[in-house]
Amino acid sequence: MKLKRLLNDHDSDQAPHDPQRQDIVRVEKKVSELIEAIEQADIGAQHSKQYQKQIADAFQRSATTQKKLAPFKELDQENNLSREELLEGLEKLLAENQFDSRINTPRRGRLVQKGVMFILSILLIIVGFAMIIMPAPPSFELFTVYHFNINDGVTIMDLVSLLIIFGGVLLFVINFNKK
Repeated sequence: MKLKRLLNDHDSDQAPHDPQRQDIVRVEKKVSELIEAIEQADIGAQHSKQYQKQIADAFQRSATTQKKLAPFKELDQENNLSREELLEGLEKLLAENQFDSRINTPRRGRLVQKGVMFILSILLIIVGFAMIIMPAPPSFELFTVYHFNINDGVTIMDLVSLLIIFGGVLLFVINFNKK
């Protein structure tokens, strides 16, 4: 085992020019450190399974990222294209692939954001209905737009309340329609 480590250290001392080879050497070095740490630690079966799942998930995310980047790398490898053709190809790839720099970020932030937006939309809907249902003083009910009878009608406050309800419903729908 120590001989293998010494060979790996000797191989990693040489500066490879290929970025993919650099990544492989870096991962091999970290994996050997991880193996050494695991051999020295006393880890239970539950933690062991949890760590295995985390490592498998990391490799899965890496493979997914490489799949998403493959069309861009293929376009980069084509040397006989002019700059205009490269630009058109890149524009087409960006239009087809929803791709951003946050490709490997955890999804917990999105879940928290959806939760906050859900609570905010429910609060807007409740406040809107409360403004319609609860009686308001006559000085607060500014102007009656439509009279049902002499004592009742649709006021500007009711219309504003309906706009608040509509905003809450719209926020609720937009929040859960996102991918």
